[in-house]
Order: sequence, then structure tokens, then C-alpha cells
Amino acid sequence: MKKYALTLIAATLLFVACRKEADYMPYVGESPKLAYSTYTEQFEYLWKTISTAYVFWDIDTVDWDATYTRLLPGFHSLDQKYKDSGFVRVTDLEPLYTSMFGSMIDHHMSVYVENLHPHPSDPIPSRINVRPSSIEVPTRPYYIEDRSTEQAGIQAFLSTVEANYTVLAHESGTFAFYDAGLSSAVTLHYCLFRLPDGRVVPYLWQSMAALTPLMKGNGTPAGKALVENWLQAVCSSTNLAGIILDNRANRGGFQDDLDYLVGPFLNDRVAIFETRYKEGPGRLEYSAWCPYYQSPNTDYHRDIAAEGIPYVILTSVNTVSMGEIEPLTAKAVIPTTHVMGERTWGGTCPLQPNAVDLSYNAPYGDGDNLKGHYIYSSTFGTRIGGQRLEGIGCVPDEVINRKDDPSQSFKPLLDAALTYIQNH
Repeated sequence: MKKYALTLIAATLLFVACRKEADYMPYVGESPKLAYSTYTEQFEYLWKTISTAYVFWDIDTVDWDATYTRLLPGFHSLDQKYKDSGFVRVTDLEPLYTSMFGSMIDHHMSVYVENLHPHPSDPIPSRINVRPSSIEVPTRPYYIEDRSTEQAGIQAFLSTVEANYTVLAHESGTFAFYDAGLSSAVTLHYCLFRLPDGRVVPYLWQSMAALTPLMKGNGTPAGKALVENWLQAVCSSTNLAGIILDNRANRGGFQDDLDYLVGPFLNDRVAIFETRYKEGPGRLEYSAWCPYYQSPNTDYHRDIAAEGIPYVILTSVNTVSMGEIEPLTAKAVIPTTHVMGERTWGGTCPLQPNAVDLSYNAPYGDGDNLKGHYIYSSTFGTRIGGQRLEGIGCVPDEVINRKDDPSQSFKPLLDAALTYIQNH
């Protein structure tokens, strides 16, 4: 894998006895369609699969053995209900799987489970979907709205930004891209703000972490030009006061975006975080921690730490995945980084959606037709400075919650960022 130092190290492998041992060990590409025919068998299959493949057992506080003991009678009851009536309602199935998966810390996890014997009047397909993050995140006292709603609000605010600020340049657009079989689009806003003292602040908002395909030429050329304009202003402005990267409601994307958001400010190759993967069926059988290295960007470079230039990154509760890793890694290696806003989503560990060559990592089940079950989950553990990130996310240096001023939820944070830069 790019940039990973996968040095083979002799390590002690840790094992924990499971309440029930699987008759076989499931692996990534295994079809779930022939694995069970009853609700109890379906539950036991998923329980065994998570016992084998979940990457957070050393830090997740869920008692997985107790979960088995607690929920097994409920699935026996569903099998009896099917025998008695010939069907089981989704409303009877969903609470059991919500109780099973709902409090796990994997904030990328999404579990689809097919209802094996739905009522004839139930919609087809009959299935439930459990996402632990969608259960935990809305309980936070500062949560306001979902990511799509927040993105729409940010774009509406930025479309009128010139009426409220001195803006020397403003470009925006939604740009199509493709990379590694993925076709999507990213919305970007670049502004060059001028402070009252005449200094400038290059600002970039990105709806997802997708600068890499644009910069590689795998997308709308105007998108690459916009990013280059921001980078040129960052690296070449003689009166640079500070930099703003706005990751509010960023829905994640490409880890190589660090080449453009962290790499330009490095003088040497550094380890920015560590990862590990699940390498065996034992519940705590992991690889050694491996450093992930970031190299300087030779095309765009500025030693902002030496110049004392603030790098302000804005976050919100709906900032997720690479949108969180960017401020976390910048904080770790660029001394002038200052993160402002809300604690982020907490889905910080890498995904490898199309992996077929890892025995115990990657999404598993039937992802094409969602028959039986499909579990989309983190495939690597990640830590920075030895600290757990999953389920926690990036904690800002300066907390500014939109809920404190919901009538103007986007302007106060930008104002605070510009004020911080002006005073540093």
C-alpha cells in the first residue's frame, strides 16, 4: 500500500476465548446466501463474523459474549413466530439488530440484514439497516442537522460571501471526477479574503476529500485550476496572513489528499499516523502498528511553521472520515495548525471497499444484492500519538458550536477564523 511501512515484525498474538467458536472462519469474499436458513442461524453467523473480523475489539467496550447470551432468546422467539404465523415483521427484527450493533464504536459501520420471512404485504426487499454512528452522533448536545442539509447551507452562505467580506478572488463549482473505478463529484469554493490591514487569507471549502483525482487530471479541468489557484495563493502570496481549510460537512474521500493539504507545509518526510489490520481469527489478533508516512510536496511548498503563519481548519459534527484525518494529521505535524468548530463525526479509520485479498479485513457479505447480509466497516485501525480516534473524531482547539447561534450558523465560525488569523 502507498506509503505504508509494512515491516514484518515478530509479535505476540493475543487471543480471547469466544463464547461460541465458529465451525468455520468467514472471510471477505464468502457468500452469506447458503450460510443460514433461520433467524437464529443468521444471528449466530453475524455474531461469529464480527468476532473474527471487527478491528476494534481492544478498545470497544461492548461485551460481545454478553451480547450473544442476551439476544439469542429473542432470535429463538422469531423462529417460533415464523413457525406459528408464517412471517416475521421487520419491526420485530430491527430492535434485536439495533441492540446488537448500535453501540459499537465503528463510525463507518453500516449493517444490512435481510428479513428471511417477511409478511406478504411488506415491501420487497425486506431488510433492516443499522448504523452505530447514526444512533450516537445525533445524541450529542451540539448536533443540528445532517450532512446534506449542512452542505446546502454552507453553499448558500458562500454564494453571497462577497456581500459581507472583502474578497479579491472567488471561484466555485461542482466538478466531476473519476478514480479507481469511482465516479463522483466534489463541490469547491475558493476565496481570497483581504483583511483590513491588507494581508490576504486563501480559503478553500470542499464538500469531500477529492482533490487528488482532480490534480491527477481525472476530472473537470476547471476543478484542478481552482485547487491550483488556492495552492498558488497559499505558497506564493507575499502578504499571507493565514490559511483557511473549511472541512465542515466534508464527507470524506481520498487519503492522498494529504499530499495537497499537509505535504506543502512539510520540510521532511514524517510519520503522520499509524495503522494496523486484522490478521487472524483471534478476537485480538492484529498486525503490528505500521507508520503511515507523508512526504513534502515538491510542486507546492511553504514553511508556514517557520513564518508563524496560522493554518486554520474548520470542522463540524458532520465532518467525517478523511475530512477528520486532515485536521488530525495537520495538528500532529504542523505547529501553526488551529482547528476551530465542532468535534467531528468519529469515522476516522481507513476503508478498503473492494478488498478481496485480505482474509479478515474489508466489508463482507453480499454487497451487490444485499441478500442475507452486508456489513460495511472499517478495515484498519488508526491512531495518532497512541490515542484512540474512532468514535471520537477530531476535537477542536477552539470549540464553536453552530447550535449556540443557529440563526447565523455558518458566518460566526468564519468570522472567528479570520479574527484568529488577524490576531496571530
